Amino acid sequence: MQVFQHAAELHSAGRILDALALYDGLAASLPQLGHFWHFYGLASFQAGDSAAAQVRLRRALLLSPQDASCLNRFACIFLAANMPEEARRHLRHALALSPNHAEGLYNCGEAERLLGNNTAALACLDRATAACPEEAGWQLSRAKVLHELDRLEDARSLLESLADSELKSSEYFFQMGRTLFEFFEADAAITLYRRALLLTPAAAEGYNNLQLVLRSVGRQGEGVRSARYARTIRPGDPVLEYNLADSLLAAGDIHAGFARYGWRHRKDEVRIDRLGLPAEWDGRPATDDKALLLCHEQGIGDEIRLVSCVTDTSQMYGGRVVLESDARLVPLFERSFKGIEIVEKVARSGTIGAVADYNSLVAERRIGSCLMLGDMPRYVRPDLNSFPTKPGFLIPDPEERARWREQFEAAAPRHAVGFCWRSGMRRPAWRHNDMKIQDLAPIIEQPGILPVCLQYDEYEAEVRAVEEMTGTKMFRPEGIDQRNELDRVAAMISALDMVISVDTSVLLIAGAVGTPAIGLHSARSALFFGAQSDPWLPSERSLVKGGNRSWTAVIEEATPLMEEMLAARP
Repeated sequence: MQVFQHAAELHSAGRILDALALYDGLAASLPQLGHFWHFYGLASFQAGDSAAAQVRLRRALLLSPQDASCLNRFACIFLAANMPEEARRHLRHALALSPNHAEGLYNCGEAERLLGNNTAALACLDRATAACPEEAGWQLSRAKVLHELDRLEDARSLLESLADSELKSSEYFFQMGRTLFEFFEADAAITLYRRALLLTPAAAEGYNNLQLVLRSVGRQGEGVRSARYARTIRPGDPVLEYNLADSLLAAGDIHAGFARYGWRHRKDEVRIDRLGLPAEWDGRPATDDKALLLCHEQGIGDEIRLVSCVTDTSQMYGGRVVLESDARLVPLFERSFKGIEIVEKVARSGTIGAVADYNSLVAERRIGSCLMLGDMPRYVRPDLNSFPTKPGFLIPDPEERARWREQFEAAAPRHAVGFCWRSGMRRPAWRHNDMKIQDLAPIIEQPGILPVCLQYDEYEAEVRAVEEMTGTKMFRPEGIDQRNELDRVAAMISALDMVISVDTSVLLIAGAVGTPAIGLHSARSALFFGAQSDPWLPSERSLVKGGNRSWTAVIEEATPLMEEMLAARP
């Protein structure tokens, strides 16, 4: 036992390998001592031998099944292996035996966080940090969860309280930078990200995050360098490879960007296994009667943007062209693209790792080659001079347009201006991409306009609140499903005098039908191709917020711009 006591003292002093050497020699003589196997397993885990740790801690639990501390450490093996569900199972058992086990509560919070259960994670972390408030690392985990729960003020306050602690790790600087970015302090975030990278210079994710923030303040060249360094650290990672392509396009290096753009298809969230497709089109004109299939990809907004290339691609091909489309857009595309065969999108199975079987479509339509929608610009938009200057490329239903125009004029003899303030899906850093309707109040209350709600999700409570704030009644389109009846939505938008929207499908539809628009952009995205304004939509005037200012400043610019643009209309 004296040897065991000495080994435990070495272990406690951080001399893990020395302790482990003694534990190895004791294993045969202490086969039934659960406490020994607990320590032996813990030292093995700390030395990086998870397989041995699992065997030794499991043996400890067979000998001492009610040992909550041992259960907690056994769970840590699964946390380290990114198996949070298995870890949570053992941690719940540990906490049932010892409900106030602080380390078990912390680890359970981490498991819940990894599983995306942030409310449950915060409950565990609150209890853990209340028991051990001096554990700065635990407080940092709590700040992460507060951030994910959109309690940014609380997250920032907690992180600032840790500024004088000894924590000051790479993780701390990264989390503080991430939080400051949400408060529109991009320059401060960049400084903190760089401090994080000084401590962990091989962190590919750190360089990836840095390039996104650099681009938000227009430092596109630095963004490219940071994105390039990230993929150098971890080449072949689809996210990092694609983000390098994205940063090159944003910097205006269209050729180099599109050379890498195919990496998007390897990202889990967009990857589709398309069965039965013929070879990819190589840009040469058709030599027989076989059709070129333009394959659907990405969301509604991107699809609408990209089909602006269909006519040019068809002319370049010179033969039959089949356009695969979201079913909601088929009527609009059939009216707009004469001579192009429009087909509904081939069904996908599942979400992650989806499969789509094209064999029947290829046979029925006699398809000889294919091209993804996102690859059309590589052929027909090689530079900024290749973009059309004439507004509008989609033809709305004229009768439906007339009906909406009558409704707007009956509601008020003023300019009808449509508003959309957020995307239908929550995105990372959403405060930069979307806004609250209250941010638009200075425009909505302007005399001489009829504000029309183009928000396509649940909006009634928000609209009532802004009506009370401004004393201005908003027009709510009735009898239309703005999420699904997109042909009718396009006609309605074409009947408006103007659209003011963040970067959503609403803004893209406005540009596609030629309605004057003010686009409220968080930054100049990759699809700006280095231009100051969105080159895809000639009828749009782009206002760019950037990472260092809030939407309030952008709306101050948008109000006189709206007046100027409306004054030019009949």
